Amino acid sequence: MNKKKFTAILPCRVGGTRLYGKPMQLLDIENRITILEYLVSYLKQSQHIDSVCLAIANGKENHVFAKLAEKNDWKYVFGEENDMLGRTLKAVDKFNVEIMFINSTESPFLFYDHIDKLYEQHVEDRFDLSFFSHLPDGAGYHIINTSALRKSYKNASDRHKELLTAYIFDNKEQFKLNIRLPENKLRRSDIRITVDYPEDLVFCRKVYKDLQGYKNLIKISDIVDYWDKNEIIRKPVSEIGVDWGHGRIWE
Repeated sequence: MNKKKFTAILPCRVGGTRLYGKPMQLLDIENRITILEYLVSYLKQSQHIDSVCLAIANGKENHVFAKLAEKNDWKYVFGEENDMLGRTLKAVDKFNVEIMFINSTESPFLFYDHIDKLYEQHVEDRFDLSFFSHLPDGAGYHIINTSALRKSYKNASDRHKELLTAYIFDNKEQFKLNIRLPENKLRRSDIRITVDYPEDLVFCRKVYKDLQGYKNLIKISDIVDYWDKNEIIRKPVSEIGVDWGHGRIWE
């Protein structure tokens, strides 16, 4: 396999009408671990991701992300708040990225087991975009070629600039897509483990505590089991349902 520079680029901003500062909310209150920091701990398991870069929205309120990046030795760039696509390309240009790992920064738990395998397939078969479909809401991610993102930006409407993969999904015939399905147990788009609302944060903190995320990275399969066994705990979140939100990066 001809290895390409593979960087995790994570769009960040504190704004949000449902819950302010979602990526900076504490998943682990006692140890002061944020959602974003726990997410990155999953990325560190990859043998191919070379670094993490935050694509931060302009504004003094977002400087907290730069401080967190410096604390953790992550890279970062600033860009227009309503142009997530442009911010991401600024990171691409500054750090000479060829292939990106893209993930929502408001989702603490990740289907990390297959990142490297998906990347290898993406490179070998020359896909533009690769991802797993039908995972629990918040567990997924995208692997995207820089060339595909540049093409998206060149032709993007304002809506496309706020949603990283929107142009690609609106124009699928222009791109080579690799859409994979996880094992049957994990095909659970009814399960919600992203943080858009206060109820989501309460639930994810409970998952983290009960499944001992402070000791080990929590597998999505274990969260599926936890969801199915705890109807009362999941009830406030399950009543929200699948809510793609504004700015969600995937389909």
